[in-house]
Amino acid sequence: MSTDYKKKILTLLVNWYEGSPAYVRGEPPSRRRIMRLYDNGKTDFPLYDIENHIARKDINQAVFDMAEAGLVGYEWMRGQRNHIISGVWLRFEKIDSVYDLLERTPKGDEAEEAAAGLERLREMSAEQWVVDWADEKLADIRKKRSIGNALPTDASERGDLLKALSLLGGETEVLERVFSIRCFGDSKRFERTVKSRLIRIVKKYLAVEDNVTDEAALRLVGLSRYPEQFEFSGAVAISLPGGEIDYSPLPNGGALTNEDLSIGSLSIAPSIRRILSIENKANYVEYVRKGRSDEELVLFHGGQYSPAKRLFLQQIVAAMPDNCLFSHWGDIDFGGFSMLARLRREIFPDVRPYLMGKAELLKYADLCAKFDKGYADKLSGLLRQPELADCAECIEYMLEMGVRLEQEAMLL
Repeated sequence: MSTDYKKKILTLLVNWYEGSPAYVRGEPPSRRRIMRLYDNGKTDFPLYDIENHIARKDINQAVFDMAEAGLVGYEWMRGQRNHIISGVWLRFEKIDSVYDLLERTPKGDEAEEAAAGLERLREMSAEQWVVDWADEKLADIRKKRSIGNALPTDASERGDLLKALSLLGGETEVLERVFSIRCFGDSKRFERTVKSRLIRIVKKYLAVEDNVTDEAALRLVGLSRYPEQFEFSGAVAISLPGGEIDYSPLPNGGALTNEDLSIGSLSIAPSIRRILSIENKANYVEYVRKGRSDEELVLFHGGQYSPAKRLFLQQIVAAMPDNCLFSHWGDIDFGGFSMLARLRREIFPDVRPYLMGKAELLKYADLCAKFDKGYADKLSGLLRQPELADCAECIEYMLEMGVRLEQEAMLL
């Protein structure tokens, strides 16, 4: 029982110290902080019940033993010497012994270990968003000399997260359980210890849409529960080892997976004069059913595309007939224009916006949604992207009127 009281008292004292400005500066406090055992009815340690003779005596003995070992100092309540202890404080010259007794790693040592892991991650990762995340967490840890909320407090779970982040990247899609086996030799460990944290990180550092789903967030970094399908409608064919499949007769289009593309060769009929990618599924379905001409190839873009879909889009561009245009129809909002800019950077520099201008905002003015200052700040940042110079008039009008438009509204 005495040992239990010792650990409880020392834990509270160490917690106070590690939460102090002196700790952040890496030095003992200039003034000792006294933990009140009893001070005219007030206490920081409710277990010290002066009416309970046994508890008071056991706690007094625990304090005596710690004081004899040089771990703490104490003082008696005035007029109650050898009876009631008023307060206890740490002696910092023996702080290492305090940590040993508690079998506790100093928060500073734990923070340094975590910082070293982040440094290694920065060196290993080729993904800029991972480096950006690691930089922010490093700055936070070094400022506070504490892991805090920057990383998992459990060392094993922290190691799992950093290892998973270091292995993300590349051009291929990986199933979650396959990725988990590669990382940990356990098909379910990724889901247990990493998945939820990784989703939060991806949504903050990589996804541009506020309402991105968990599944879509993981696809952005090449992870999926099931193979991703790439949907399209038009005169496309794929040559496979077993023969050629022609999708042009399908009135509502078809789909391919990354595995299909890895063993096949994609071709587009010379009659195709325009490729149109459409962000929203409802608009894609409606356009295919009612609006697609025989000279068009229509792609379902979805949200921000994954590494696997990027390969699909690149193969589409590689197979484009001469004098074929490429257009994109997305929401007239931050996410829609971000997708357009990314398509121009990574897929095809001459992608044209379709129904994404000021004229549409005016036409559907009664269906536009308002946005707040935080959203406006993000939106104004798009004006600094050279890929969107031709969209400046529309973006400036959005900022002036404080409106945005989802493309589903045009279906009405």
